[in-house]
Amino acid sequence: MVSAVKSFSELKVIELAGSIAGAYCAKLFADNGAQVVTLGESQLTQSQSLYLNRGKSAGPAEDDDRVRNADVVIRSAPCGSLQQPFFLPSPETVLVEISPYGSSGPYSDWLGTSATVYAHSGHTYLTGDPQREPLMGPPTHPPYAAGLFAFIGAMGALFDRERNTQIHSVEVTHLEVLVALHQMSFVRYQLGKDVLCRMGNRWTGHGQPNGMYRCADGWLALSAPTDVQLETLLSITGLTDLLDDPRIQSPMDFQEHPQLLDERLTPWLLERETRDVVGLFQAAQIPSAPANTILGLLEDDHLEDRNFWRQAGPWLVPGPAFQTSLVGGTPAELPASEDSEGPLSGIRVLDLAKVWAGPLAARILAELGAEVIQVEAPWGRGPREIPESLVVAQRFHPDNIQGPDQWNRNGHLIKYGLNKESVVLDLSRDEGLAALERLVPNVDVLIENFSPRVMPQLGLDEHRLHHLNENLIYMTMPGYGRSGPAENWVAYGTTVDSHAGLSQLVGYKDEHPWKCGVAWPDPIAGLHAAAAILIALWDRSTNGGVTIEAAQFEATISVIGDVIVEAQMNNHDPSLMGNRDHDYVPQGVYPCKGSDQWASISVIDQQAWETLCQVAQLPEEWTQLNRSERQVLHDSIDAALRSWTSNFDQIDLAEFLQGQGVAAAPVLNVPGVLADKHLKSRSVFGMVEQPRVGPILFPCLPIHFSAASERPPTRPAPVLGENNHVVLQNIGGLSPTELEDLERLGVVATEPPV
Repeated sequence: MVSAVKSFSELKVIELAGSIAGAYCAKLFADNGAQVVTLGESQLTQSQSLYLNRGKSAGPAEDDDRVRNADVVIRSAPCGSLQQPFFLPSPETVLVEISPYGSSGPYSDWLGTSATVYAHSGHTYLTGDPQREPLMGPPTHPPYAAGLFAFIGAMGALFDRERNTQIHSVEVTHLEVLVALHQMSFVRYQLGKDVLCRMGNRWTGHGQPNGMYRCADGWLALSAPTDVQLETLLSITGLTDLLDDPRIQSPMDFQEHPQLLDERLTPWLLERETRDVVGLFQAAQIPSAPANTILGLLEDDHLEDRNFWRQAGPWLVPGPAFQTSLVGGTPAELPASEDSEGPLSGIRVLDLAKVWAGPLAARILAELGAEVIQVEAPWGRGPREIPESLVVAQRFHPDNIQGPDQWNRNGHLIKYGLNKESVVLDLSRDEGLAALERLVPNVDVLIENFSPRVMPQLGLDEHRLHHLNENLIYMTMPGYGRSGPAENWVAYGTTVDSHAGLSQLVGYKDEHPWKCGVAWPDPIAGLHAAAAILIALWDRSTNGGVTIEAAQFEATISVIGDVIVEAQMNNHDPSLMGNRDHDYVPQGVYPCKGSDQWASISVIDQQAWETLCQVAQLPEEWTQLNRSERQVLHDSIDAALRSWTSNFDQIDLAEFLQGQGVAAAPVLNVPGVLADKHLKSRSVFGMVEQPRVGPILFPCLPIHFSAASERPPTRPAPVLGENNHVVLQNIGGLSPTELEDLERLGVVATEPPV
């Protein structure tokens, strides 16, 4: 038995002042009790520093003694590469390096801003009006997400240092992080032969309505992707006659004909107040939420009730993205590990989570070597057969054919089942609950993202779980937490994002808020949950069991903390800027040769501007314009650049400009991302031979560990109930006779019920 030699609060972390990504990685250490010192002159703005540097101390640029005694050193670059290698004075220190493109590969010397990384990773292509230029997402997300993965990598390296005496350096890139955080794009392209593109002001997932709608007094986020939710919505709004349209054979057909619903739903919503509509829909279990402004978040009743905000000087900043409460019990040492199996080998996880956020957190633990047991209901992957309209709408099945056992061929379920084991238990039956309770004492972590009512209704609240296993790390991920006015709201990432203010950061200049092509609250919550579990595992030798509450709403707000501070400083909400930026001027998405081909260009300093003026043959009198002068002339500059870029192939243009020292990237679609030579050179995608499907590429965990000569192979997702016998007998202690009885009752199964 091996345990961590230091508590989390004893860890010493050095942040070498760099980017938002490095600062957020260090903030996760500081917020949870580690000793963090930032060395060097900060490159953050005042609003960023106020939020990201809370709880840290500062030191001079040269402080070899502190670096020598550090457990972790974090080094990051905001736009370019980390030019010079960094040599650690102590061989036991974990070095974490974060940059846009990484230390190797054909584009390792490229400049990268949020705008260009969004473009290169395939995300920009998913957002905006299909008849206009595509839009970048919230500017803060690439560095914050990179900081989260860097923290997870740092913790993985610390576990390997203490358990396996392996010393790693860790590398994370903004580009690979965003590639990893696509939800369905790669699956739909490879299986359903569908290239996701912009779908207007709505999420690029299946189901309709699923986007932003205007009410009499503001904007509303609405999502009704299931048949039941849509039929309920049509009944409430008096629009059930739409189901009589000959083009609508099932509610899923609105996916192919969204205008049929929008034409009637839009005027109905315009006549009503946002609060009234949300109250009506939520009472009917239809996911919906008001679209908060940034300053409006500070007055949100739910956040106020949960005492979410913290003080930073005169300003309010987001509180913790997750909350941990100690349960007690006998402190438990970590189980022994085998070097070849990853830093979390020997850790066992029960994964009861659904959809994206929770399954992502569990899959990250599996990719770090944990044994993750996915507990599924017999009907959890759907019925035996599904309507053809749903197969077409989802495009998750090979060749859009559901096949003889379609529940094992759904690409979305496969993606989040990678590296896991599958056990089927009907938890609506006492026998299923009893079998689950026999697993709980023999696991280290349990993850679920149900609404707060579900686990208590099953008789499995935190008290019961910790009675069964006093050292259990119990992660609960309700959308809005377990208290507050919105506690029982139905929460999808597609509605939480607008409620958390993200839609106020995306949209064409001076127009209305816009829905991103990715439901960002899901991966952001999933990453925070994985980070919280790693902290709890590290400290289990002193704390014993804990309950961790990771509310999706609060995690989402935590990655726009500096935006919230800046809005308070300016006393107004940020204005929509399209693809523009206050600091990088000009910045935009410009047309290239071919249909729907674009490139993102971002001018980070005066030298880059003068270079761009020269190569694009812009008016000579523009060359010496400073940033504020360029901002005034942005429309004219954009027009001139559009005329110039339209003569180039998007990749040729990006490579040419990067060679001249100007940040640029092609706005890639999914096939373009899969074919990208830089991503290929860094082994960003791994091939999985998936049963019932065949070979399929998935993004790997976007963390490079130096001590691993190559990425570990990704194990295919299990078919439904594939591991029933092994898990229930070897871990749950069921006898063969007991297992046969459960199978006879249908509590344990390998197929959906008839």
